[in-house]
Amino acid sequence: MNVMANVASQRSKLIEDQLGQRFTLPDVFFLFIGYVELLWMTDMFDALMFVPTAALIITHDRPWRVVSRLLLSWGLASIIRITTVAITSVPDPRPSCEYAHGNVFSTFTLHRCGDAIYSGHTLIFVVCSLVWSSFAPRNWVGRILTAFVYGLAIAGSLIVIANRAHYTIDVLLAWYIAPGAWYTVAWFWFWHVTKKGRLLKIEFPVEVGRHRDSDSEEKCQRRRVELGLMPDGTPYDPVALYLRALHGEPELSPPVSAARTTEKQDVDGAAPTAGGTPNPNDECVLTIGESSSQAFTEDFSARH
Repeated sequence: MNVMANVASQRSKLIEDQLGQRFTLPDVFFLFIGYVELLWMTDMFDALMFVPTAALIITHDRPWRVVSRLLLSWGLASIIRITTVAITSVPDPRPSCEYAHGNVFSTFTLHRCGDAIYSGHTLIFVVCSLVWSSFAPRNWVGRILTAFVYGLAIAGSLIVIANRAHYTIDVLLAWYIAPGAWYTVAWFWFWHVTKKGRLLKIEFPVEVGRHRDSDSEEKCQRRRVELGLMPDGTPYDPVALYLRALHGEPELSPPVSAARTTEKQDVDGAAPTAGGTPNPNDECVLTIGESSSQAFTEDFSARH
């Protein structure tokens, strides 16, 4: 990121050299928000966003899940920023900025000129806000704190514009791209990690299907049904179940609910059996009865 920002800074200086003076692009928000030279406040708002977000992560039931989502989303959005910051160079809106000189690989300058598209500070504000909207407690305290964090993010964005650290379009792009990265990571994680039984200790640190100790057995089973996972975290495989029964190994419960099992039996014209009845001795697990296992075995043998 630092290398590409240096490239953008050096290319931005070419504009000043060609014009013979510093030039700022027209910006509507600059007309309504006065210019201030309090650049330290942009970094202060980064800290104000990090502190409550870190507190939420520490107190969350699945801290590694929150951390992984935050870092992956932030990383994806930062990669996008690497591809945009040096592609189109614009004159910096801040009169007192400094250009990067020398080797782009070894030079490091804070708040350099030309490091514009798009705002990295606003990216931090938005990602931290999304952490709260996705993982905050589902009660009135969580809602109030989430609204407070979003208020900080909006205020920080205005501070960035007031300091002329970025154009308004840079701030808006951060607000557009960060949620896209956030929900892209969520989609990928669900379909290609959790649903395939990978890294389940991050998603379900207690047991498969259980996010919190207070989750009901029905909620745990419903999650396994949606994911198509067995209680041990392996994908549901009826052939594997048959082979386990054939070799006399302990039977694992397939992720089917009692309602679905009963409905299937009614459609087939068979009398309801013990299949799909919750076993009160097994926490968060629904078992199938012997008649269901026998029917499955006979059906599998007939087909093969």
